[in-house]
Amino acid sequence: MTREEKIVDKALEMFNERGIEYVGLRELAAALGIRVGNLTYYFPTKDDLVNRLAQDLSRLNDQLGGAATPDLFSFLERFRKVCEHQIRYRCLLLSVVHLMERNRVLSETYKETEKKRFGSIVGGLSALRQAGYLNPDADTGFLVSVFTLTARFWISEASISFRHLSPREHIHHYAALVAKLFLPYATEKGREDIRRFINGLS
Repeated sequence: MTREEKIVDKALEMFNERGIEYVGLRELAAALGIRVGNLTYYFPTKDDLVNRLAQDLSRLNDQLGGAATPDLFSFLERFRKVCEHQIRYRCLLLSVVHLMERNRVLSETYKETEKKRFGSIVGGLSALRQAGYLNPDADTGFLVSVFTLTARFWISEASISFRHLSPREHIHHYAALVAKLFLPYATEKGREDIRRFINGLS
């Protein structure tokens, strides 16, 4: 690993353990066994480091593909993989309100990312309806709202209400929850995909 990669890796570890708000650059440098000046050569401020982590998370999610959704199973599987990425970068989601209020660059980037994600979800649901996985009269506006709400805040709820569960159990719980959300709107073909997805979680 390069020094920059070591800094990013250790920062993610410490931010996940203690929270972004509670880890300073001096503490991070001490944990790495380097001087603060060596750290700020790569990341002049903590915000720069946080922005890098957010970019890494966004890049991972982008690799999962866009709006093209061949079936409901694949749509739900993509959500499960996003949850895996979010667990890995959970510090960003747990501190999202704090970060949006004080990190202008991240706040602007987040708005663009959310716009892109929203379009991807709307496109995916539209494709599922056209392919016969969702009923023609399915309330996609409601599904999009609840889907994005869950994707954005499930880690906060899991950290408070389900601390006793492992990260894998957290992911399975919320992935199954989202899958069941689709049941009232799914055709028989869609319900078969939902059943297959939920059975694969156990």
